[in-house]
Amino acid sequence: MKSTISLYITALALFVMSCNDRNTADLAPEYLYDAGNEKVIKSIINNKKGTIAMLYGNDIALQTAQDSLLKLSPGAQYTLVTWKQKPMPQWYGTNINAEIYSVEHVNVAHRNVSGLAFDYDFKTGEGFKPGDARPGKDQQIEFITSQRAAVFP
Repeated sequence: MKSTISLYITALALFVMSCNDRNTADLAPEYLYDAGNEKVIKSIINNKKGTIAMLYGNDIALQTAQDSLLKLSPGAQYTLVTWKQKPMPQWYGTNINAEIYSVEHVNVAHRNVSGLAFDYDFKTGEGFKPGDARPGKDQQIEFITSQRAAVFP
């Protein structure tokens, strides 16, 4: 008789515990980035560094990235947002973005008749540790402005 009552209590406890209303995803708004009027050009995943990045740009930057010649135009504005990766709790083996690691801005302007000038800004996020090395300015300008646009359906 005691074992039957224990079995009923255990079954009732399992039933109550299974009635959880948490079927919604946990959003992490602290990890979102508001790109304003800029549009997505491309996403970049670097599993070696454990980062996920999204390249945004204004209309001129997007047009340049979609052009087959990748000829830079004055007025183009790029923003590269990089997050650290963290494991996705609901899906084994998948990573999602964690805290923002860095935000980089590149603006293309006229330097003179024959050349372009680049304004580069690097801001650290919560994921950037004091011992982490900052990327080289010229190398990052070349990397950001040479990205081709992803093809969206």
